[in-house]
Amino acid sequence: MLTKSGFKRQRTADYLPIIEEQARDLYGEDADLSDRTPVGKIIHLQAQQRAEDNEQLEMVYNARFVDTSEGATLEANVKRVITRKRWIKATGEVIVNLDKGAKINIGDLFRTKYNVYFKVLEAIDAVEDGNYRVDVEALEYGAIGNVEPGDISVIVNPQSGINSVTNPDAFFNGQDEETDEELQDRYYESLGKVGFRRVESIEANVLDEVEGVRAAIAIENDTNVVDAEGRPPHSVETVVLGGLDEDVAMAIFRKKGGGIQAYGSTVYNFTDSRGITHEIGFTRATTVVVHVKVYVEKSNQYPLNGDELVIGQIVKYIGGTYKGTLYNGVGMSSNVICTKAEARVLSIEGIEDVRVEFSTDGISYTSSNVLIAFPEVAETDESKVEVINLD
Repeated sequence: MLTKSGFKRQRTADYLPIIEEQARDLYGEDADLSDRTPVGKIIHLQAQQRAEDNEQLEMVYNARFVDTSEGATLEANVKRVITRKRWIKATGEVIVNLDKGAKINIGDLFRTKYNVYFKVLEAIDAVEDGNYRVDVEALEYGAIGNVEPGDISVIVNPQSGINSVTNPDAFFNGQDEETDEELQDRYYESLGKVGFRRVESIEANVLDEVEGVRAAIAIENDTNVVDAEGRPPHSVETVVLGGLDEDVAMAIFRKKGGGIQAYGSTVYNFTDSRGITHEIGFTRATTVVVHVKVYVEKSNQYPLNGDELVIGQIVKYIGGTYKGTLYNGVGMSSNVICTKAEARVLSIEGIEDVRVEFSTDGISYTSSNVLIAFPEVAETDESKVEVINLD
């Protein structure tokens, strides 16, 4: 039922005395209304049906609000501000070394050492020995297809004349579909973006409207001189991780304001309906790959899956992919701190002591913090974290 405090759902127990009172008015005060009698059974069935109808009414009532709606109804509630981010497959280029006469067919497969598969999107006939660029797409939807440079290295079906494969650049446009909770959170974060200052408005628009973007920050130079980082006067530099160049540029253009230069190392040119060409600059954030060795002293309470829990805590702290889920981690231009990583590991039951060592090349490890400059983002994954027993 609807009250001044909102909708209060009535349950079977609430309806039983109401229907029983109506039955006594009809059959008399001494009528046997127990659930052993036909009349009593009908009363219980009616009360249960009314309660179920009331539950449906509650769902209809709740569907009006962002906080209490879900699925397609939630999408309808937020569509004037944002739309749900959908599953996207990661795409990019690999370089394949071929002998003359070798062929790459559409649908051929390559993979990473940790079994993320990519299929070829175009056929190649090698006219001479050398390297050929080939477009590929992840077989699976989602952020699992976001890989670091050099991760794609395995030819799934080796053929004569196909010598090697690698991806020279990172793939960053794979995207998981937003959960209802994530969509609700992003909706409330986006509510004020129209009234933001210019930089916050640009950040929000890039984050909310561009598929595949994982992080974005806008930095403004509102002075009349070039600033210390080389930004021109009255310009804004947007640093972005993920998303396609065209989509990022258009999101910046829509929010940057007239007379403000969109500055950055990547420049996208487009011509508007009036024939005017606009140069929209932004800067691609670079990832610093962090390898980790975790030395743990275990007690008898150490769980059977303890090593997996350790790896998960490290990836979630630094940022990267763990079991197919992408974690933001420390974020853009934030250092990776040894003691903070160790604290995460010590939160796992059964660990007496821990020591964490980092490496950015996978060879030299040290117990020093990893310094992340601008515009960089630290990143790791489960294949780059090793758990070592101190016992």
